Order: sequence, then C-alpha cells, then structure tokens
Amino acid sequence: MFLKEELGIFERNHPKSKKLWEKAIKVLPGGISHNIRTFGLPIIGGFPIFISSSSGPYVKDIDDNKYLDFWNGHFAMILGHNPPEIQEIIKQHLQNGWHFGTNTPYQIELASKLIDDNPGVEKVRFCTSGTEATMYATRLARAYTNRKLIAKAVMGWHGASDTLCYDVGGLVNGKAPLGQLKAEEAGIITFTINQDDSFDMIQKNSSQLAAIILEPILGGGGGFAVNVEFLKRLREETEKYGILLIFDEVITGYRFNDSLLQNNLKIIPDLTTMGKIIGGGFPIGAIGGKEEIIELSSPQSKSQVLIGGGTFSGYPLSMIAGLKTLEVLKKSQQNYSRINEEGTSLIHRLNNFFNDHKLPVVATGFKSIVMLHVMSKWIKNPSFNEILEFADKRREALLQLALFNRGISGLHGLGALSMANTHEHIIQVMNVMEEIAEPVSQSSLN
Repeated sequence: MFLKEELGIFERNHPKSKKLWEKAIKVLPGGISHNIRTFGLPIIGGFPIFISSSSGPYVKDIDDNKYLDFWNGHFAMILGHNPPEIQEIIKQHLQNGWHFGTNTPYQIELASKLIDDNPGVEKVRFCTSGTEATMYATRLARAYTNRKLIAKAVMGWHGASDTLCYDVGGLVNGKAPLGQLKAEEAGIITFTINQDDSFDMIQKNSSQLAAIILEPILGGGGGFAVNVEFLKRLREETEKYGILLIFDEVITGYRFNDSLLQNNLKIIPDLTTMGKIIGGGFPIGAIGGKEEIIELSSPQSKSQVLIGGGTFSGYPLSMIAGLKTLEVLKKSQQNYSRINEEGTSLIHRLNNFFNDHKLPVVATGFKSIVMLHVMSKWIKNPSFNEILEFADKRREALLQLALFNRGISGLHGLGALSMANTHEHIIQVMNVMEEIAEPVSQSSLN
C-alpha cells in the first residue's frame, strides 16, 4: 500500500518529468547518461526527475518541485549550488572565451595551489575526470615499478574504465563486466578493507604488485570509512615491498578540510587522484604525487608514460572555478567544522533510531558524508560484509522515492552536506527519516 501511495503522489507531482522520461528512453540507453541517475526508481515502477535549476542547498525540477539537495552534483558542490563567488568569476572570464585547447596560466595557478596545500603532491597532471585520473595513476605505477598487478578494495569505485571497474556494485564475487577482461587477465586483484587477511594478499603478491589503490572513504561503495590503523599498516607494507600506495581522493579531497584528507590522517601516499571539489563544479581530474613518478608523463621523458589528457584537459573554466573555490574554502574553517559535526551527529542519531526500532536501515559515512542502506533484515550494528550481503535495492529505491515526495533529493540514500546546509535542514532530514523508515522497510513491494 505504501509503495502504491508513494508512486501515486510522485506521478501526480511530476507530469513533465514523466513525459520527458518517456522520450529519454527512446533516445538514450536506459534513458540516462550515468547509470545511477535513475535513482533506482524504474525497478519499482517510477522514473527519475529532471532538474532545471539550483541555488544554495536546493534544486528545482521541471515540474517546479523544490528539493533540499544532498547529492550536490556527485559531491562536487561543497559550497552549495550556484555560489555567487564562483558565478561572478565565471561571468568575468566568459567574455574572454571558454575553450582554447592550449596552455593557460590558470593551469599553473591551480596546480601550484594543490602543491602548496598538500605535502604529498610535488607535481600535478590534469585530465578531465576522476575516472581518467585513476586510470592514469595505475598506468604510472606499472611503469614506475615495472610490475603488472594492481590491488583495489572491494566496493572501491574508481570509475568505469577497463582498468579498475572490478568488484564494485553488482560485480562483486569475481564477476567480470561484460566486454572486459577477467580480473586476473587485466592484472587486478581485490582485498577487503579493515581486514587483516588483506595483508596476507599483499605479502603473497608482493613481487608482482605495482600499486594498491583505495579511497580513504569508499564513496561510491556506500560511505564506508577505512580504519586509520588499516591505512597506516598499508603504508608500512607498501613501503616494505616497494609497492606504490595510491589514494583516490576524488571525493575526500577538500571535503573535510581545506586540503586532502591524507594530511589529517598523517598518511602520505605515493600518488593521489583528485577531482570534483577542486574543479568548483566544472569537469576536472588530476593526478598528483612524487615528482619522480609524475614526471614520467612528461613528453621530455626518455620513456614517456602516455597520459593523453584529452580535448578538455586543463579546461580554463574548471581551473578558474577550482582555484576560486579553494580560495573560498581556505576561509571556511568554521563551516567545515559545522558540517562535519552535523554529519557525524546525523549518522549517530539515525543509527540510534533504526536500532531502537529494529529497522533494517543503517547510516554509514564519515563527517559530512552520510549514506543510507536499506537491508532485507535488521542486524544491530551490521558489518561491511553484512550490509553488502543483505542489501535490498528495491527498498532503497522506495526510500529515494519517499524522500523525493517529501522534498529531499539525494543518492546512495542521502549523500553529503554542503556549506549551504543549515542545522534546520538536518532536523528536516531526521524528521522525514523518522516518518518513512518503518513503512519503507516493512511495506509489501508486490
């Protein structure tokens, strides 16, 4: 009954989105250009919304529905949507043109800023996405070490390239993506975060491992934090065996403080991939790290590692918006502290509520990252493996539907806080979750 009622409300409030969805599925495979942008809604008889504008903490769809947004452009919009400082500087530079396909001074300025902020970044190479950055980082690692294998975390999302798209999403337990090589043929092995037997894997393959890559917080994998002690031991083991350690900080970079998360952790990897926030909401990717490794991509190198970059590498508007964003964030320590505390508190309060009522929902995340998982059964304080094993994708889609119907937009259950969010917004989320968590987890989906 709850599903039927929620679908009815959603359809009545989104006639234009429904009509556009019917057109989209005729011209785009699955109706989308990024798999997760269906919000899972088609599997329960729904359809995604189509956004027309945004401002501060809100987005508005083509049916004029307004949502408190926690997806924030795949976590890129930490200042909120359409921040005036970024809008103004982009307006100033648009009159000079927006794409040249040449070198610009802005590339040097943003690279210098990243180097100044982060001791582990000695040189930077820009590309256009986090997916490219991680692909190129592993290529550099293989070239530098003259080894083949790359180890990645189970549920670690590094983009959908042929290089690292293994053991993530629906591809766990050794399943290979259609059209790609099997993991062993691609030179990929996987490990589980926060488990001691992962170090047995490292020791066993130490002579062949070029690099270990992981996110300090598994973003696309569901907001699972990697224990600091696990990361410290990874650093020790990789140094011991001459294996490069790569941190994927596409999400975590500048998310919790005005630099990379590695600085707070006091764990410096050999290479770091970056994106999202450092582009100020414009397309960007970057590889940073030790000069001797990054320099292998130089055209002047005798044995150059090819990092082509692409038409829009070093895109002027991305460099300009990114630099301005980092300047604003440098003055935003109070806001960082506020949203980190709000996020930590929200995770704690949500899990207390779910456990008190024995509801099969769990909040994961770290500081300002807050994600929600709906499970097929209640387990008190479920483990990483239990959350994956008992994930209920249909109920997770129903959760997203119910949130939309109550004016909240998110993905992975919720997403992340921006500096445009207030304490009142967090209270609103808590109130809505207290209203919908029980019917979402207990309603019949037939």
